[in-house]
Amino acid sequence: MNKNSPLLGKLAALLLAAGIGLNASAAGTAAPATTGTPLPVQAFFKKPVLGSPTLSPSGKKIAMLVSNAEGRIGLAVADIATPNKFKGVAQFPDADIRSVSWVNDERLVFDLTDRQAALGMQLGSGLYAVNADGSDFLWLIERTGNYRVSGNSLRRPLPERYVFMGTLNDGTDDVMVQRYIPTGQGHPATTMMMRLNTRTMGTRSIFNEAVPDGVQAWLLDRDKQPRAVVTTDGKRKGAVHWRDPGTPGWTELYRFDPTEGEDAITPVAIDRDGQLYVRALNTEAKDGTSALYRYDVKARKLEDKPMLSLPGFDFAGGMLFDAGSKALLGVSYMQEAEGVTWFDPKMRSLQEAVDKLLPSTNNEISCSRCVEARHVIVTASSDIQAPVHFLFDNQTGKLQLLGASRPWLDSAAMAGTQDFQRVKTRDGFDIPVYVTKPKGKGPFPTVVMVHGGPYVRGVEWGFNPANQFLASRGYLVVEPEFRGSTGYGSKLFKAGWKQWGLAMQDDITDATRWAIAQGLADPKRVAIVGGSYGGYATMMGLVKEPELYKAGVNIVGVTDIELMYSIGWSDFMDADNPWVRYGMPRMIGDPSKDAAQLAATSPLKQAARIKQPVLMAYGEEDYRVPLPHGTKMRDALIAAGNRNVEWVQYAEEGHGFNLEKNNVDFWTRVERFLDKHVK
Repeated sequence: MNKNSPLLGKLAALLLAAGIGLNASAAGTAAPATTGTPLPVQAFFKKPVLGSPTLSPSGKKIAMLVSNAEGRIGLAVADIATPNKFKGVAQFPDADIRSVSWVNDERLVFDLTDRQAALGMQLGSGLYAVNADGSDFLWLIERTGNYRVSGNSLRRPLPERYVFMGTLNDGTDDVMVQRYIPTGQGHPATTMMMRLNTRTMGTRSIFNEAVPDGVQAWLLDRDKQPRAVVTTDGKRKGAVHWRDPGTPGWTELYRFDPTEGEDAITPVAIDRDGQLYVRALNTEAKDGTSALYRYDVKARKLEDKPMLSLPGFDFAGGMLFDAGSKALLGVSYMQEAEGVTWFDPKMRSLQEAVDKLLPSTNNEISCSRCVEARHVIVTASSDIQAPVHFLFDNQTGKLQLLGASRPWLDSAAMAGTQDFQRVKTRDGFDIPVYVTKPKGKGPFPTVVMVHGGPYVRGVEWGFNPANQFLASRGYLVVEPEFRGSTGYGSKLFKAGWKQWGLAMQDDITDATRWAIAQGLADPKRVAIVGGSYGGYATMMGLVKEPELYKAGVNIVGVTDIELMYSIGWSDFMDADNPWVRYGMPRMIGDPSKDAAQLAATSPLKQAARIKQPVLMAYGEEDYRVPLPHGTKMRDALIAAGNRNVEWVQYAEEGHGFNLEKNNVDFWTRVERFLDKHVK
């Protein structure tokens, strides 16, 4: 995969050579911007208009999500013989279809979101069913607790405690749902896996025998029979239990601490022969990365050698099975970008054929009965190309364009190309750093973009609207995966425990200074930007490195660690929440034992040290980082004499901004702010 070459110009030539026309309306290309004239803000933050193409089990139909004239996403279906003639089968005037799955060749299920509602006003996703011709619509799982008309009769859907878990691919009208069962304060909730008939709404358990307490997850074999469950004691201990078909009771295989991250053994899948695959610490790796292993349930141990290891990266992916033969075809994973290893020779050859036609993109193949399929879905994307969807004919070896997710964006007009580096920190860690370079020659004005979480993987190679927007304005974007980030080994992950504002912050500083030393970043024109934890790191960066960062943009950021433990309306401040009781004291800091450190590393307590310009943006309905984090920080900065504090709060938005108009407004403010104080 060539990660730095334009797609659409080459793609047009490739498709024309294959007899496929590519034009602005069908393929989603747009005329390149006039030289020197960047695309407007709206072009980058307009929501996708097409996505999620998926083939029916027989491969004779395609379902896809498409936008109507009002910008609402609906569900459309086409026959494979005429893949560009889609017929709408489900549409809502006040909601958007979020995802879709085939139940069988005639029936589909889907859930909802609302792209035209602020983040704080979102309802649950629910679950709905409809036939491929648009008939027999049924509301299966509610979004709220209210009745609603479904078809011509008043039906009450299942309550929200039922969650869609996937299709069965067994020819029936049933899907799998998981029922959440509260058990009372002080006891962990449990779940039950059930079959839900998408025509009658009847439910039945897939397993009627006793199960261990506190079941959080179920693993089914290829015949959809329960073979393993993951349980919790509601505190710091989890366990994996196993059963063989036809035998009573469950056997505990092992216990684990959920906060241990990649050190914990995590079930991944079970194949048609009953083999359990797990993610576990790779004992051969010095960086504490995890790998994919086979687990011997009789001996209760891992095989000696990993089945798949990715040097420098944790295994994060899944097993790819054929819905027809139930054979294991391959494994998906994440390194700097998404990838797949095919074990099946037919799939390997198919991937090679697709990659030859689309050499400039990362090409994801999607199918159900893959081995016998004539057609598969291909989604092509890159750092400069938003996803484009194709139908590939395995007999003719030709691609047919289905559509582009953002048809107004042309890869030739994108300014930034993304690169992956590893940077040595002051104390010897190698941290991953993603760099998006604008066109031209450096050193460039620079935005250091800090991810939220913080105990998550923040970045992957691919199309990022914010990065492309900033690059189009001439900014270099540096994204460090500082210690505490996941995906790169438990050594890096655990090194971030109790290091808010300390070594975690130093990693961000070291990545910034690396970019300067490489001649990429202009040392006199650097801003720090981030959301949630990234907003916290933005403020602490301004505190600790006043000469390095000329300005900062804080998006819904934590500003007072003590406030995190005391605000009662935060969405995770539940006395029974294991994260609050065990995770936060261990990974962020104990509010009693570590009080001095938490005060010293809280931006609110250091407001007088921040002299640089600051732009702060918050949502009024944010229940993860409630609004007082922002208002208290704003007031403290102004009281301390900072005359360059810009403030915006968005009504009805939550922990981030969903409305297109709000994103356009926010990034317009960012552009104006950076141009004034940095560029």
